Amino acid sequence: MASENPTVLFQARPSEGLASISPSLCEGRETWPLVHALAATLNEPDILPSLAEVLGTHLGAGACLLLCHYPDHGLTYTCWREGLAPASYQLGDAASGSTVSWQRRVALELIQQTVDQAAGKAWLSWQKGLAGLLQNEGRTPAWLRTIAHCTAIAVDGAGFQGAMLLLGAGGLSVEPTAQANLASIGAIAFHQHYLQGQAQRNTEQLRYLNYLKEDFLSTLNHELRTPLTSMMLAIRMLRRPDLTPERSAMYLDILEQQCTREINLVNDLLLLQTLESKAPAEVRQSTDLGQLLAGLADQCREQFHQAELTLALQLPSRPVLLATDPERLTKVLKELIGNARKYSTPKTVVTLALADNQAQNGRVTLQVSNLGAAIEVDDLPHIFDKFRRGPNATKDGIAGTGTGLALARGLVEQLGGTIKVSSQPIDAQLWQTCFTLEFERYDKSIHNS
Repeated sequence: MASENPTVLFQARPSEGLASISPSLCEGRETWPLVHALAATLNEPDILPSLAEVLGTHLGAGACLLLCHYPDHGLTYTCWREGLAPASYQLGDAASGSTVSWQRRVALELIQQTVDQAAGKAWLSWQKGLAGLLQNEGRTPAWLRTIAHCTAIAVDGAGFQGAMLLLGAGGLSVEPTAQANLASIGAIAFHQHYLQGQAQRNTEQLRYLNYLKEDFLSTLNHELRTPLTSMMLAIRMLRRPDLTPERSAMYLDILEQQCTREINLVNDLLLLQTLESKAPAEVRQSTDLGQLLAGLADQCREQFHQAELTLALQLPSRPVLLATDPERLTKVLKELIGNARKYSTPKTVVTLALADNQAQNGRVTLQVSNLGAAIEVDDLPHIFDKFRRGPNATKDGIAGTGTGLALARGLVEQLGGTIKVSSQPIDAQLWQTCFTLEFERYDKSIHNS
């Protein structure tokens, strides 16, 4: 049978030093307003600042800090101080030695110490931790020197850990039952904050995917219509009764070139879909990579000459053999070489390099590097995404559908290799972009046995 008396969610008992600040917290009649105030924060769009302010003001603390670590989505901390509006900060991964990196480490230590203290394993060293977390330009905030007491409540949720720190000039005693209830509210708030962030990330991702879709459809429309328009014009010209044999041959060449372009585009789209659905049967044979690269370089030299570029080939003195599918590897290299030509600054050098690292790691390395505009840091992690094209491609009107690098990555992985990209500054204007392929080296003994 349910009790006739309402369940009290928690009771906070102030110490003698805080009795004058919040005497009503000793009385049960004041518990429910605090409960309702805390519950109301769960409906706020920015939940953690509201929670910190309510906790601090109702419990008579001079300041309140909320720390939460989501392993997959970084670390956040919220600070409220009496007389000031609360604020939240994200402490993501940062370079070692930076202020953010130091604050992140301090915050993680505070959370872990609070969790260990709740389990009776350690004592919280909060003064040093807060001084490191809240420092501004290397100095501890003056207000923190007036803080003499910290009540730390551990929040251990599903997939995250957090801490609620109540700071004051005097002691604030919170009963164990009250701490457990506060921790429950904190867990709900932290989880809801995570869900709000996740919803925002999903919305941004959806917006970005819609942008990619529209950009891809626009590009595909151009890439499909342009060859078709050229073919239609060539057909109309071929119907002219006064057409000379020379001009007839020219229009037939146009038809063949544009038809080949259209077929290649459709084949690339179909192959990309095939790579995602299932891998075809492997067809591997011993391939001399030096000869393969030399042949590709010979095929491309005229195009590079027209683009005012130099194509340099760097090969080891000895043959390098690889058990691979030469057709698929050639397609990958053609894509990378074509990209290097399109994005290079005129009068620079594009380099094809082959290295046999048998002595170091037993792998073969192929590199295609060029000099041109930088690949932005934000674009590097997504450069192999389907249908993604860098801002320079759109700005400079460079042809393409955004499928080439995604196709190259799929083929390389299918061949048992890896592909990565780097972009480093050479001077104020030029950056070197380098695509690196790595494969296991071909072993003669295996294939001759």
